[in-house]
Amino acid sequence: MIESMTIKRRLFFSNLRMIFIGLVALSLIGRVVVFIVYGQGFMERLAALDTRLASFLLFLALFTIAASLLSNFFTHRMTKRIVKPLEPLGEGVRQIQAGNLAHRIDYTGDDEFLPICQAFDEMAARLEASNAQQKKDEASRRELIAGISHDLRTPLTSISGCVEGLDTGIASTPAMQERYLGFIKNETAHMKHMIDQLFLFSKLDMDEFPLNLHRVDVSAMLCEMIEDSLAMYESRGLSVHFAEMPQAVFVNADVSLFRNVVVNILENSIKYKTSDQGRMDISAYCTAGNIFLRFADDGPGVDAQSLPKIMDVFYRADPSRNKKGSGLGLAISAKIIQGMGGDIHAESPNGGDGGHGLVIVIRLPIAPEQGGAN
Repeated sequence: MIESMTIKRRLFFSNLRMIFIGLVALSLIGRVVVFIVYGQGFMERLAALDTRLASFLLFLALFTIAASLLSNFFTHRMTKRIVKPLEPLGEGVRQIQAGNLAHRIDYTGDDEFLPICQAFDEMAARLEASNAQQKKDEASRRELIAGISHDLRTPLTSISGCVEGLDTGIASTPAMQERYLGFIKNETAHMKHMIDQLFLFSKLDMDEFPLNLHRVDVSAMLCEMIEDSLAMYESRGLSVHFAEMPQAVFVNADVSLFRNVVVNILENSIKYKTSDQGRMDISAYCTAGNIFLRFADDGPGVDAQSLPKIMDVFYRADPSRNKKGSGLGLAISAKIIQGMGGDIHAESPNGGDGGHGLVIVIRLPIAPEQGGAN
C-alpha cells in the first residue's frame, strides 16, 4: 500500500510520524525526569498529574490537528518544488520516445535536479549522434553495395564478351585470340585487386586487421618507399618531387600498410590526371606534437562540397563514374591512418574553390623519444 502512495502523501505521513514520535519521546523523558527528581514520591506526583491528563489529551488532540494542517501545507509546497522539475523530465522522456532526439530540457534551477537534467541532455545528445552515425553507416552500406555492383558488372561484362567472342569464333586468328585472352587476364587482375581492396577495407572496418606498429623515421620511410618507384611513376605520367623534409621525426606506423596509403594517393593522382605528364609535390611540417605529410598534385580540383566526402567508401567526385578504380583506395587509407592514431583529409590548394589541383594531408602523432609501439 505504501509503495503506491504519492510523494505528497508520503511526506505528509512522514511529518505526522515525526510529530507523534516527538510527543511520545517528550512524554517519556518528562516522566523519567519526574522519577529522578522526586524518587519515592514519584507515584504520588504521578497521581496528582492524573487530574491534568484530560486537559493534556485535549491539548494533544488540538496540537495534532494543527500540526496536521501545517504538515499538509508545507508538504504541498515541498511537493510542488519536487514535482515541478519532474515535468520537463517527463516531457523529455516522451519526446525521446516519439523520436525527437534533438529535444533538450530547459532547466535553470540551481538544485539537485540540475545535474539530472544535464545528464538527460547528454544522454539525448549521445543518442542523437548515435542515430546520425547509424544513418550514415546505412547510407555507406547502400553506397558500398551499389559501388560493388557497378564495379564488378563492368569487367564481368567485358570478360563475358571476350569469352563469347572466343567461343563463337569471332576471334578467328591467333593474334585476335591472344588479344582477347590478354584482355580477359587484365580484367580478371583488376577484379582481383578490387576484391582484395574490399576485403582489406572490411577487415579494417571491423577492427579485425591488427596493425603491426613500429617506431620509424617517417621522412626516411616515405622517401625510401617512393624513390625505388620514381622511374615507374615517371613512365606512367606522374613526376614526384620532394620538398625539404624534417629529419629524425619518428612515428608509430605499420610500414606495410602505410605503403598502401602512399600507393593509393599516387595511383589516385595518376588515374585522374588531365595532362600527359602530371606532378606530385610531397612536403611535411611539424607542429604541436604532430607531423603533417602533404601530397599536392596538379590534377583536376574538387569542389568544396565534395572535399569532405572523398574519403568515403566508393565516393567519386566524378559523377559519371567512368574512370577505372574501386573507389576504395582513399577510404582504406583513412582507416589505416586512423589505426595509427592520426587522420587524413583532402583540401584544395587554392582555398577550396574547386579549381586546379588536390591536396591530401596526413596527420600522424610524433612518437615519444623512448619506447613506442611494437
